[in-house]
Amino acid sequence: MVAAAPKPLFVFAAGNDGLNNDIYPTSPTNIQAGNVISVAATYKYDFIAPFSNYGTLMVDVAAPGMLIESQIPGGEYLKVSGTSQAAPMVANIAAQIKDENKNLAPKDIKKILMGTVDAKSFLKDKVKAAGIVNPNRAVHAAKLSLNMDI
Repeated sequence: MVAAAPKPLFVFAAGNDGLNNDIYPTSPTNIQAGNVISVAATYKYDFIAPFSNYGTLMVDVAAPGMLIESQIPGGEYLKVSGTSQAAPMVANIAAQIKDENKNLAPKDIKKILMGTVDAKSFLKDKVKAAGIVNPNRAVHAAKLSLNMDI
């Protein structure tokens, strides 16, 4: 699937088993490709969510994914948790990066997302980038990339 569609960036939730994806593979998030980014969940910017899967080889970044206010049927809102709440935040930032520089390939967007995280000591042994995505820094990096090679 990923190899057949090289142009989009696939943003996958790491999973909600509280397990290490490096040891216990989870599909499809364990697909390793330049156009795939795997996302763990945190509680705000304070700690990795207890349910979040992780792995310094298989999970790329983290994003808030606990008690996220989400719209449910009927136009109401409910606070929900999961890596499926963290992944859309990363997808949104990826879209903002692409809006800023249309020439960026998926691997470039992934590189920007991973290279502009807010480093967190509690993520050092949990995700490749050892941090939580930073929207402002990522979009700023995309703007700067207009004048340089990535």
